[in-house]
Amino acid sequence: MPPSRRVALSGLGSIARQHAQAFRRIDGTRLIAFDPSAELRDAAVSQGLVDEVVPTFDELFAHRPDALVIAGPDHVHIAQLTAASAAGIAALVEKPVAESSAAVIQALPTLGPGSAAVLVGYVLRHRRVVETARRLVLDGEIGHPVSYQVMLGAYGTIPAAASRFATPSPDRLYRDYSHEWDYLRWIFGPVQDAVATARTVDHVPHVESPNLVDALLRHDAGLVGAVHLDYADQRGTRTLHVIGTGGTLFADIARGVITVRRAGETIERIHDLAEPAAEPLARQATHLLDLAADSTLSPRVTLADGLAALTTAEALIRSAKEGRWTPLDTAAA
Repeated sequence: MPPSRRVALSGLGSIARQHAQAFRRIDGTRLIAFDPSAELRDAAVSQGLVDEVVPTFDELFAHRPDALVIAGPDHVHIAQLTAASAAGIAALVEKPVAESSAAVIQALPTLGPGSAAVLVGYVLRHRRVVETARRLVLDGEIGHPVSYQVMLGAYGTIPAAASRFATPSPDRLYRDYSHEWDYLRWIFGPVQDAVATARTVDHVPHVESPNLVDALLRHDAGLVGAVHLDYADQRGTRTLHVIGTGGTLFADIARGVITVRRAGETIERIHDLAEPAAEPLARQATHLLDLAADSTLSPRVTLADGLAALTTAEALIRSAKEGRWTPLDTAAA
């Protein structure tokens, strides 16, 4: 039997419940949860999602957890992360890491070297399809990348996380899908500046403002890529198309399939990397426990990565409002 490990969970909304299910797949893990809603706390226990609940965040620490998952509203992330760092507890903080990059920068002195590990919840980095797409690009499978296009249709998130969307939050789309800003930087390097346009359409049952964003990102190496995000496509899609000097790569991230077409070849190379959605979350959960057990390990997604994604989102929001190319705050990113 593996040794028992205690994981504290802050929040019991839709994403927190997914985290709980991921840890349930790991033998010997005990879950203690907090949520301000007594109804959610009671439901989590009765449904077997967690082993125990507490009525306040501070009471989580009385259980001496090995790790903490912060999955409450964005505005509580930094305060809870700071508390975990002070207690020497490794933490996974959901994206975005905070309401603003300024809040992250202000907290950095207490979260820097020597503090407990911080893992940011960009779970796409744990997806086989995204890992493989990155490896193929970096290995030169399609030559030197010269352009890319991303399509993200995510209306399905709204009914799946109805409680989150019950509270209006302008410009939520940029932050909710900062996943894209993270994995694009992971594959293609830092972003130098960006430009965006945004619209709000009312042909869907639930209207976010905006619910359509189209952007161009210019990376430090000169590569320019296009990104489309929407809360309008009710079927949903998530794809990455990379054009290189020696071929093209098309990753259907939603389905877990990569198609590579190399210059001069007539046969497509297919990489079938489909997996249940629970698998990447389980790998992320295991990684957090490894970080908690071994302070020499580095988080796959660092606080600096989370700050860079948030900085990209903020630059795009400013660009859409001002109608111009907007440099990223390099001091933050």
